[in-house]
Amino acid sequence: MSASRTRLIAAVSAFLAVAAITGARSAQAAPLHPTVSLQAGFIGFYPGHLILDGIGGAYLDDGVLRVHADHIILDMRAQHYVAAGSVTVQGSTVAHGDALGIDVASHAGVLVDTASVPSSIAIHGATIGGAATIAPGDDPLALPDVGFEQPYARASAAVAHLGADVRLRNAHVIVPGGESIGFPSYVYSYASSPGYSNTNINTNGEDLPIYFGSTADSIQGIHLSYNTITKIAFGMDSHFVGERSYVLVSGSPLIGPTKVFNLTWQDYINDHTSQTFNSSTTTGFGTSNAYDLRDSIHRSFLELSGFGQPDNSGALFAWQSFNQYFGSGSGSHPYYYLRSEYGLNHVASQGTFDPFPPDVVLPNNVWHTAFEGFLGTQTWDLGQNASIYGSADLRDETDTLPHRQVSQVYRLTLYTRWTRTISTNFSESVAPLFDSYPSVNTIYHSIGDQQTLSMNYDHGDPFALSVYGIHSTASTDNPSGVTVQPWELSGTLRFRATRSLSIEVTRSYFFGFNGERFSGLGLQLLP
Repeated sequence: MSASRTRLIAAVSAFLAVAAITGARSAQAAPLHPTVSLQAGFIGFYPGHLILDGIGGAYLDDGVLRVHADHIILDMRAQHYVAAGSVTVQGSTVAHGDALGIDVASHAGVLVDTASVPSSIAIHGATIGGAATIAPGDDPLALPDVGFEQPYARASAAVAHLGADVRLRNAHVIVPGGESIGFPSYVYSYASSPGYSNTNINTNGEDLPIYFGSTADSIQGIHLSYNTITKIAFGMDSHFVGERSYVLVSGSPLIGPTKVFNLTWQDYINDHTSQTFNSSTTTGFGTSNAYDLRDSIHRSFLELSGFGQPDNSGALFAWQSFNQYFGSGSGSHPYYYLRSEYGLNHVASQGTFDPFPPDVVLPNNVWHTAFEGFLGTQTWDLGQNASIYGSADLRDETDTLPHRQVSQVYRLTLYTRWTRTISTNFSESVAPLFDSYPSVNTIYHSIGDQQTLSMNYDHGDPFALSVYGIHSTASTDNPSGVTVQPWELSGTLRFRATRSLSIEVTRSYFFGFNGERFSGLGLQLLP
């Protein structure tokens, strides 16, 4: 077995081990999101309202109560459900009635039975009995209003992890023309946590994600994308989310000669300290790892980081201030931040490069110190619908090669709103670069220039279009030269196909740079 294949198997095994450990810890801890399951003859899902509407022989289990009724509506945003028609509720005892309203967070509610006295029966946890007391203005039987909206999807069963996601079984996502796309299992996530929204899958966002599995603290999905070799590429990712941390595991493409497996661990240790670990394994290349630890102190933070990859590794210790504003508040005022760092880079076999002679022996360990300052201007209004702002960044780095590099970036941005729906953004950046090698009395000067123009048309929910173009040039007196991509054009189109379905399409055009014209197609189905 080859060394690269052995490393790949070891990396995949490590990923699976982390996933298993994370899952085991999640199973032992109290669930982060309450779980409510619903079954019915027909379940309509309204993501704009986060509503599950079960009609016909409906059954709900919230972990404390089990409810049978003709009709059950679960409001996942309010974490509240209402049952109506031939209601049977089972807790520590069994009771019957005409309507039921329960708050899932407190497991408190009321059962209404017009044939009994009292007609309103209190429910506290699994205990059912006694007259219910309803506070003025409180309506436990209030139903959410979805108006004339059609469901985004229909299903025969659903499992809702409140505050995170809902998993639909035998799901049919409704598309234009009244047709539907069927999925044995379909997951819709609405959590605000970055552990659910972020992904580390190797598709650059140009894919069609379809999530099919979920638990109270995880989701799993597949990603379909375009690949120049296999044409259709297939990948998978898993998200494991805790109260203060999350783990992302992915692999893509899973078919073809080159496969990439990624692992991300983000942990918020406390309110001012966080750590991040990233690992990526590529067939034929090996594994790259990176770790970063940050701790906030008074108006600044300390950073300790390290990385390792085949034949190259390094470490860094840095201090950086938060944005410091001139004047009171943090509104439209000039601001700045400062940064200093000290680090080491180790290369197993250091090769020579310009301007060093070919027979020179360069050190394997290179230490560096760096100082950086950033200045951002306030936003100046140019009339009612236009504004302009700028920034300047200067970084001075010296290492033990010996080598000194001074890099600068100057940027000016003009924003214009032409109409209520159309706006443009133009940005010009100039980046001079100074390289000095004192041991061989050589100095190089380089400069890069980039213009970015974006146009945004936003007609609200029905239609939105964003197009941006980038033009880049660069020059240098370094014999090694410099290469930049001259042109790039990208666009994002979002439109509402039906009252319950939006489609978002993204694609880029590279004008034949390195033989590449079009990027893969990014496609998302949205409520």
